[in-house]
Amino acid sequence: MKIVKIINFYYKLLHLVNFDSHRNFRKKLISQNNSKKDNLYDYGEGMFYQSIPPIKLNGLRDTKKRLKKLRLDYYLQDKTVLDIGTNIGAIPLSMKKNFKEFVGIDHNSDVIDIANKVRDYLNIENIKFICGDFMKYNFEKKFEVILSLANHSTFDKGINDTNYYFEKVGKILEKKGILILESHSPLYEKTSSYLHLVEILQNDFDIIEKGNYEFGNYYDKNRKFHILVKKN
Repeated sequence: MKIVKIINFYYKLLHLVNFDSHRNFRKKLISQNNSKKDNLYDYGEGMFYQSIPPIKLNGLRDTKKRLKKLRLDYYLQDKTVLDIGTNIGAIPLSMKKNFKEFVGIDHNSDVIDIANKVRDYLNIENIKFICGDFMKYNFEKKFEVILSLANHSTFDKGINDTNYYFEKVGKILEKKGILILESHSPLYEKTSSYLHLVEILQNDFDIIEKGNYEFGNYYDKNRKFHILVKKN
C-alpha cells in the first residue's frame, strides 16, 4: 500500500538522522531486516512491524502506547509470561523487567534472530525467545499470563484454527491466570467477529478490563482489547 511505503520511508529517514548511541546497532538490524531469509509474510512490509523504544527503533505499530494502554507493567509484575507471535520481541524488550520470566514464540526465524540480538544488546537475562509453531510446540510448563495480541488468527495462516488455538491457550494457562487479548485491525477483522470471540471465551474466562486503541495509524487505531482471568 502506498501509505505504508510513505510511513516506511519516513521511519528510515528518522533512523538516518538520529545520531544517538544506538544508531550503529539499529543500522545493523535494518540491514538484516532488508535481507530476510525466510519466505514468510512480512507484517512490516519492508520495515519493522513494531517499534522498540529502548533502542529508538521505529515500527508501524506503537509499542510504547500499547504497553501503557494494556497496563502490562502492572499485569505482568512478578509473573511468568508467554507472548504468542512475539515478532521481534518488541513487547518484552520494551517493558520494565519486573516480570519473573518472559517467553516469546514465533515461527519466523528472521524476527526471532533479531529479537535475540536486541535482548543480548540490552543485556536482559529473564527473556527467552523460541522459534517454533505455537500450535505444535510442546510447552513443558504453564504460564501465569499469556499475551494473545492479534494472534488468534493470522494473515500468514500460521494460526488457522482459532478454536484449537484457544483450547491450547487454556491448557497452558495457570488456574486464575490472565489472558490479554487484542483484536486485529478493523481492516482485517470485523469488530463484531472479535466481540463474538470474546463472548465465547466468557465460558471459561471473566473480563476484568476492556478498552479501545485511540492512537496510531490504521495498524493500531480502533483495535479493541480485553483482559480476562481464567475461571478455574
